[in-house]
Amino acid sequence: MPSATPPTPRTAVRGTSRLVAYDFGAHLSTWELDGRPVVWCSEAAVLDGSKAIRGGVPVCFPWFAAGPDGDLSPSHGVARTATWRRAGTRDPELWAWTLTDEDVAGSAGVEHLPGPFRLRYAVSVPTPVEHPSLRLDLEVTNPGAAVLPVEAALHTYLAVHDVRRTEVLGLEGAGYLDKTTGRRGHLPGPMRIEGPTDAVVDSPGLPHVEVVDRDRRLVLEAHGSTQTVVWNPGAEQAAEMSDLEDDDWRGFLCVETAATGDHGLRVPPGATHTVGCTITVHDRSADRRRR
Repeated sequence: MPSATPPTPRTAVRGTSRLVAYDFGAHLSTWELDGRPVVWCSEAAVLDGSKAIRGGVPVCFPWFAAGPDGDLSPSHGVARTATWRRAGTRDPELWAWTLTDEDVAGSAGVEHLPGPFRLRYAVSVPTPVEHPSLRLDLEVTNPGAAVLPVEAALHTYLAVHDVRRTEVLGLEGAGYLDKTTGRRGHLPGPMRIEGPTDAVVDSPGLPHVEVVDRDRRLVLEAHGSTQTVVWNPGAEQAAEMSDLEDDDWRGFLCVETAATGDHGLRVPPGATHTVGCTITVHDRSADRRRR
């Protein structure tokens, strides 16, 4: 359930990385390199525990948006506005949290839970070999006697110079649903953001997605997921969001590691399924010098 007291930020510095997180939602709100954001958070985000944090990496579970049939609330499930319990870490984890169905008892929406669950979520900053990286892992365990059907997503907000001049590579040819129009098709080439965007792209296996910005390349390598969601609200929708400044939409692109709808997870009794992503930052000018 939403925090009764304002959540306290947890801050860590590892080399050139500075990270901020909250137990509320197990929410990584910020990842900066040399003072520049990689994971973006709105300056207008509400940080008092009364609503989900706009930006960072919201954890969506056990449904995504309004669920497979569009009739569930709260949006994106009960996990992102629950206060998670801190857990012991494993090398090279920076933070870890756990959440169970018992922890959210009494929260709005629990009547829609598909069964008992145990979650463990961890944020890691691996020792860089060449490029700085961040690893996120959500473990979904089914302690029940029946299959656990759930949706899950790591709703990552990536900082970009100007989303209108950003390309998304690695999803070419994949089938996708354009949720802004309801149409299905196949991506003919690199994705470019030309207006409100909400694309749910089929990307099973180990997708390698690149977000090419002005002077850097953000590489996302997912595991345990079935889809990649690419989202930006555009100017008009952003203007209706109280926790976004007028021009904020230009400075981020959500590229989400997901398993939703018909491609959601079905976790067998006693089993654990991990959905995760590693984000690696490449300096494009350094890449060009090496060629």
